[in-house]
Amino acid sequence: MGRKKMAILLLGIMFIAAAGVAAYFFVFHKANPPLNKSEVKIGNNVFNVEIASTTIEKARGLSFRERLGDSDGMLFIFNEPAVQSFWMIDMNFSIDMIWIGGGKVLGFAENVPAPTSAISLSSTVRNSPDGTDRVLEVNAGAVAKENIKVGDAVQIGYGG
Repeated sequence: MGRKKMAILLLGIMFIAAAGVAAYFFVFHKANPPLNKSEVKIGNNVFNVEIASTTIEKARGLSFRERLGDSDGMLFIFNEPAVQSFWMIDMNFSIDMIWIGGGKVLGFAENVPAPTSAISLSSTVRNSPDGTDRVLEVNAGAVAKENIKVGDAVQIGYGG
C-alpha cells in the first residue's frame, strides 16, 4: 500500500475514533433525564422503576446518580431475549441486577460494586443468562433482603 493511501487510512481511523470519543462525552456521558415510570412486582415486593428502553437510556442507565430510594430501581427493556451485558461506568453506588426472562427471575448479580478506577471498570461488567429480556437494577442487598429467588414470577406494570 502506498504512503498516500496509508496516510488516508490512518486519518480515517483517527477520525472515527475521535467521533466515538466525542459521542461518548456529548451523548452518553451524562445522567438520564427523567424517564417513564412503572412498577415491577416480584413475589410480594413492589419496586417503583424508571423504564430504560432506548439505546441511549440503556447505555446511561443509573450512571451519575447519587443513590436510589429504598424501593426504587431501573428496568431495562430489550426487544429480544438474549445474553445482556451490563457495565458500571460512572456509577456511584453498588447495585443488585435481577435478570428476567419470560416473566420470571432467571438469576441475579448481587452487590455489584461501583468502579473505583478505570482498572476496576472491567471487573464490574456482568452478563445475564441467555433468554433475558428485562433487567431490573435495584439497591445492593435488595435481592437478599427481599428474599428474591430464581423462578419468582415478575409482573411489570403492576398496579397495586
